[in-house]
Amino acid sequence: MSSTDIQTSFERHSARDDFLTATKVEDTLGLCLSGGGFRAMIYHVGALTRLNELGLLSRLDQVSSVSGGSITAGMLALAWHQLQFTADGVATNLNEIVAKPLLAFAGHPLDVRAIVLGLLPGRSAADEVVRAYDAHLFNGATLQDVTDRPRFTFMATNLQTGSGWRFAKDYAADHRVGQIERPTLSLSRVVAASSAFPPFLSPVRIEFRDGDVKPMRGTDLHRAPFTRTAVLTDGGVYDNMGLERIWRRCRTVLVSNAGRNTPEVGSPTGRWVGQFFRTLELVSQQAENSRKRILFGVNNLGQRKVAYWGIDTPIADYDVSGVPAISMEQTKRAASMRTRLNTFAPEEIDLLLMAGYAGATASLSARGFANQQQATFGALPLRASGLD
Repeated sequence: MSSTDIQTSFERHSARDDFLTATKVEDTLGLCLSGGGFRAMIYHVGALTRLNELGLLSRLDQVSSVSGGSITAGMLALAWHQLQFTADGVATNLNEIVAKPLLAFAGHPLDVRAIVLGLLPGRSAADEVVRAYDAHLFNGATLQDVTDRPRFTFMATNLQTGSGWRFAKDYAADHRVGQIERPTLSLSRVVAASSAFPPFLSPVRIEFRDGDVKPMRGTDLHRAPFTRTAVLTDGGVYDNMGLERIWRRCRTVLVSNAGRNTPEVGSPTGRWVGQFFRTLELVSQQAENSRKRILFGVNNLGQRKVAYWGIDTPIADYDVSGVPAISMEQTKRAASMRTRLNTFAPEEIDLLLMAGYAGATASLSARGFANQQQATFGALPLRASGLD
């Protein structure tokens, strides 16, 4: 057997033994940014701050995002060219060109305004969200304006097929419909599609020209109307932690999760409307729980190295020292905040920033991404009060 045959046999064996049957996994570092509205957007800013301090931000190969996480990811992807990295891989201007615009945006009332304006003739709530993203964050940018590396993938859910539309600079695709090479779609519309929470801000419609969507291997819906219009809703409906791209490609997986957990209800309503919405919440929660079990399973099998931090996880659960002081009560307050796209007060922003920063610090320390010296920290370098 030749060396080439041996290598091919090894790759097939590894893919077969991999629990996720990932044939393209490499020794690379990927980051997943979950959904959760403005709450997630702010929380992830705190986490990015810690990743940057540890020099991990500059080492990212892949970033995948959904919903509120896509707002943060979109700003980071667009500003990446301007980041000034030191020899240690720390961006000295991350706060100025990424964090501050996002935190300022969290002070804008978006969802109710979009819904009301969307009632006017010829307008939709989704289009109002697109306009707001473009005016305050993306300024006419398209997917071709974002960085090549790390590769950013923005996830939306296709209401037509039930699968995900993945949008990136090199291509956009729904595996059942086909792919678009080097898409020139506006970044604001892509992020709006990823964060269009149903039913009020959804759907976002993206129109394609003839020939834009090319067939792929295995596509079974490569025909009109699927290849002419994508009818999209929040990426969190399909995968609220944005795991799918990352855990199939990257050996090391970092997950920042600010998604909403379904609260306990001592006396559920007997009315059918209340039961309907409660059931939908439980179905969504169980889908996320299943993905978490798979995530931790591949970590325990040694097939991935995973660092996971969640907004509802008490810092004490990580069992590490030298972590930012955030109490159990503060953790509960952060985890109970709304997941809407509406105005967050400065004190809410500060708490979410600290929650994301502390969670990332604790998880990365517990998983060996930071030594004891690196685990020390000063004050969180950005607060809502410093936006003026």
